[in-house]
Amino acid sequence: MLRQVTIFVMVGTFLIGAYYVGVSSYVAPEQQNRLASSLDEFQAGLTYEKIVTLDERERATLVQSMPSGVVRMIMSEAKLHPSFVSESIDDIREQSLSDDVTFSKLTQIAGLKGYDASGTAVLVHAGSKTFLRLDEFGVTPGIDQRLYLTKDGSASSGIDLGLLKASSGSQNYDVSGIDLDEYNILIIYSKTLDTHYAHARLAKSDI
Repeated sequence: MLRQVTIFVMVGTFLIGAYYVGVSSYVAPEQQNRLASSLDEFQAGLTYEKIVTLDERERATLVQSMPSGVVRMIMSEAKLHPSFVSESIDDIREQSLSDDVTFSKLTQIAGLKGYDASGTAVLVHAGSKTFLRLDEFGVTPGIDQRLYLTKDGSASSGIDLGLLKASSGSQNYDVSGIDLDEYNILIIYSKTLDTHYAHARLAKSDI
């Protein structure tokens, strides 16, 4: 009896998971056709696939010249293209050449302006290096999402840590040499879309 219940639970869990994967990856034909026709009307032969293969600066120039309705459709399409990375604490040990690892300033990551985000931001100290680690992280996928450390939440006056490595999964960023008491607000921002996706304020006291 117990074995039958266990099998039932396992099968049920699989089917539920398969359902949500299918739903999340499904794109209504009307949405695809509307975006395709809008892009072709804006510029003959232009597709979403061509947009994402452009250089970031070229893409930003192109997107900023588009009607706002087309930009919103591009943002909706971007949500359907998540990416994943899995970096570990061992990766930090390898990069820092140190096994002496300590943690500080643990804080939750939160979404902004209707976008979802989860996970924790934590500083990892290894030897002479410090890394910002996004642990068990996830954010609504977008285009040209960049990670910044700022004083006041403004990307323009913040330190650009580079493109987000993925929209999901744990990832490490070398922040050695940055004054993390001053630049203590983390944001995820796309200049191309002028959109803030997530933020976190690093704790003032060590854990």
